[in-house]
Amino acid sequence: MARQRRTAVIHPNQRRQRSKQQREQGKQRAIIIAGFVAILMILAIPAYGYWSNFVAPPRSVVLQVDDTKYTLGFMSKYLKGLLAFGGQIDLSIEPFRLMQVLEENAVIKSGALSKGATVDSSEIDEEVRNGIIVSSSELADVPPEQLEREFQEKYKQYLNTVNLSQSEHRDLVEGSLLREKLTEILGEEIPTIAKQANMSWIVISTQSEDEDQSLLISRRIQEVSNRIQQGDDFADLAEEFSDDRATAVNGGEYGWVPENTLGFLDETIFSLEPGETSEAVNGESFIYFIKVTEVEDDRIIEPEMLARLKETTLQQWLALERGNHRISTCFGGGSAGGSCDWQYDWLVKQLREVPQ
Repeated sequence: MARQRRTAVIHPNQRRQRSKQQREQGKQRAIIIAGFVAILMILAIPAYGYWSNFVAPPRSVVLQVDDTKYTLGFMSKYLKGLLAFGGQIDLSIEPFRLMQVLEENAVIKSGALSKGATVDSSEIDEEVRNGIIVSSSELADVPPEQLEREFQEKYKQYLNTVNLSQSEHRDLVEGSLLREKLTEILGEEIPTIAKQANMSWIVISTQSEDEDQSLLISRRIQEVSNRIQQGDDFADLAEEFSDDRATAVNGGEYGWVPENTLGFLDETIFSLEPGETSEAVNGESFIYFIKVTEVEDDRIIEPEMLARLKETTLQQWLALERGNHRISTCFGGGSAGGSCDWQYDWLVKQLREVPQ
């Protein structure tokens, strides 16, 4: 006959002891997990700080033209390279000028072919080489192998100094060459003879830092206006008041100006008869007083003015060509709190930390 199994009996005090052990184990696990989380949080704070200050910002895309992207890191590298070469950078202007150049280069690369402007690899090679090793009679007797070694060594030093990779540098050189070629192609449509005015001007800056300075500027402008109406000599007034000192020392004389050369001032210039002086003309940051001494309907355009007209024609082409591309920018600075409101401040901080 089979033995009957005895049923295990758990006494109440045993249940309480086991339940207490389980609670203690649960507390220990909770303490371990909390400690682990605390350690992670402590480690995460400097890690996030490092990521947000040194990893994420350089990767931030500040400009995109179609599929071409430029990052904040690239801008920082390029501008640090300028500083490394001993260049002086106006931080209120240069970052935005660089953004404009990068955008224009990208648009030109995409649209220049339609105008017949192309650049091949050999042209880039030649331009790079000429920039590194200046041609001179002293190099005529240097063996090609030695010249090549010197070029490679100097080019490597140059890239290290300007803080750019070889591909980044060649990309900039290509953009510059294409710009030159496209400017010349577009310039072929500009007539070499045009209506021109021989003009002088008085230029007064309206940029001020406070109300007192603004008041002084307003008084200067009013004094110039009053004295012109009284018949005072324009050349004397230019020498005394004009902020364009390059022309002020010559009585404000600017020279012969073809139509379509000075933008919004053209309308005023070519509405004046010889001997007439304009009232104050408002610009974005300047006030202009203009005097025309002569006008000729058919005058040969001087080389300097022709180059300016070519650049104006290029800018007009760019304005039209931009409509054929997807262009987005994200670059700002200030306290508005937007997603593009920190890059400029970060960039300036990086540049100011570069040893001078």
